[in-house]
Amino acid sequence: MNKSVFINSEHKKKILKLFRNILRERLGLPTENRREYILIKTRQEFRKAKNETDPKKLRGLTIIGNTQLDTVIVQAKHLSSILDREPTEYEQRNNLSYEEYKKDKSTENDKTLKIFPEFLNKKKIKIKKNPEDDIN
Repeated sequence: MNKSVFINSEHKKKILKLFRNILRERLGLPTENRREYILIKTRQEFRKAKNETDPKKLRGLTIIGNTQLDTVIVQAKHLSSILDREPTEYEQRNNLSYEEYKKDKSTENDKTLKIFPEFLNKKKIKIKKNPEDDIN
């Protein structure tokens, strides 16, 4: 098997996982308007970049996507603490609470970028490059 095909298929899996994680995490947002906005914007951005082949641009887009995922997670947590959550149409149709839905769909592994504690303390460090992060 050609190595470049393998890396590209692995990269494609990571991007699809990122897409699904963003869509899944948006369900934690308390208002239907915000959930709908994230859905439309995510689809729009991924469709716009679906034919991108430049490895540098792909890496940048992946970083931006992971940042957006982090943002959705933080917003969901914050806004849920100050607003009552509106149920989705799916939850209303199936008479489910969000907690029941979330329990069934829970996937905590690899949702987002790993942040090193050193960055949180604003220390400048050099990180060894991980070969798994290479796209090309």
